[in-house]
Amino acid sequence: MLLLTSYPTWAKIAFIIWIVFTLVVMLLLFSFRKKTMPVVSRTSLYEKTKQVVNDFYAKLDKEQLTPWEFFHSGVMPEVKKYYGGTIKYSGVKFSDTTTLVFWEGFIEPFLEHGTVEILEQVADDALAKQLNPELYISEAAELMDRVISKTYNRMAEIDQSLRGKGNPESVKRKDVTEKIEKMSDYLQRHKEAVSKIAASKYQYFLNVESRQNKSLLIATIALGTSIISTLIALIALFKR
Repeated sequence: MLLLTSYPTWAKIAFIIWIVFTLVVMLLLFSFRKKTMPVVSRTSLYEKTKQVVNDFYAKLDKEQLTPWEFFHSGVMPEVKKYYGGTIKYSGVKFSDTTTLVFWEGFIEPFLEHGTVEILEQVADDALAKQLNPELYISEAAELMDRVISKTYNRMAEIDQSLRGKGNPESVKRKDVTEKIEKMSDYLQRHKEAVSKIAASKYQYFLNVESRQNKSLLIATIALGTSIISTLIALIALFKR
């Protein structure tokens, strides 16, 4: 500031105003940049996503799997199929035919549709909060992957108990590795599809916000320049 001692008062004032205005513009630029940075935290939606996934599995286990445990009791509750109709057995053995019904195509629609619905819900939740959805979709996929393994292992447990007629150790447990891998592949494919759609929506939001921020910044600079120019002109006029 010592360099300004030789300048008139109006020039000193104009210089100070210019410094303040420059600082304001820099703060605005930093603020806009901060808003568009991708979110890296996975804690903001994790608990909600975890609860949704847990509720999904609890309902699946209660309504579609647990009733099979009563197969030999004669009071097996009706089990709803995903596309309509019910399954109910009484007075029959857990044999090749009934085993086929249990294992082939019964649980898959519930897992497939549940997976897509949860991934899309999480994507919508992230977008509604203006968060980069990629992390949260991956988070949901990880939780759903555990549900897939848990579901098929639960089915293997029920199957072993029914084939062993109350003595599971008397029969070998079914290997569900292939079924888990197949459903996990389905999960990954749809994770990528949902992520792609959500990413494009998020990018559109960023582009809109960026355009709005640039317009605001240009307007701010123009207004500031106009104010400074007016002040300088007024100061110069009063000095005459």
